Amino acid sequence: MTEIPLHVVFVEARVKKGNKYLLAKRSSKDDQAAGKRAVPGGKVEIELESDIIENSLRREVIEEVGIQIENFQFLGSRSFLRSSGHHVVALSFLADHKSGEAMPLDDQDEVKWVEIEEMESLLDDHWTDLVNTIKKKHKKI
Repeated sequence: MTEIPLHVVFVEARVKKGNKYLLAKRSSKDDQAAGKRAVPGGKVEIELESDIIENSLRREVIEEVGIQIENFQFLGSRSFLRSSGHHVVALSFLADHKSGEAMPLDDQDEVKWVEIEEMESLLDDHWTDLVNTIKKKHKKI
């Protein structure tokens, strides 16, 4: 029998509150991008449910930074290899802050709300396309 290659599906949220966006600093003990700035997100679990992407996004944001989100807008997708060798397909969303106070929880050392210009300076180059997409959406609001 031929083995079917699988992808890990990953969802992440650029959470907006007023004119600021939430950034987290990954744990220095994390095996993937330790100590790097990122947005909250995580793997889509193997479940059979309606709205699995949206539910996964809500769950991961609550687990990582303790806030509720709403009004998801799909921004784009990308793929990358994890340090473990797994191929990951990442789905990126813009979401509005609904409620709660952001705090570093699972796998995070720090969280902070930043304006779009600061976000651009804090994130690695592979985030450039998504930051530019957010800038375009930000100008329309």
